[in-house]
Amino acid sequence: MSILIGLLYVVEVAVCVMLALVVMLQKPKEGGLGGALGGGMLESALGADAGNVLIKTTAVLGVIFLLNTLVLARLTSTVHSHSLMANEAAAPVATETLPELPVMPEAPISGN
Repeated sequence: MSILIGLLYVVEVAVCVMLALVVMLQKPKEGGLGGALGGGMLESALGADAGNVLIKTTAVLGVIFLLNTLVLARLTSTVHSHSLMANEAAAPVATETLPELPVMPEAPISGN
């Protein structure tokens, strides 16, 4: 099980890096990082629909990230789901008995 969790962590990091790069490559109104990579280099490499390709890639990577995160959360919560107090309830509790204190006789209360 720990091998699967480790593999999912590697996938999580890889998807995070790819998602960050794809989001930075998208061309906002101001130009962004996509404009800094040579102007129209992305359009010449991916064609006229470069924006649509990046939007679809962002959506697919976002879904993969979300599903992978949910699976990781479920797997890691079941691995470490034992209670810290489970052993305490099974152990008998030792109680100490205190010696009895001598009782002083009560003095009669005199009333006026």
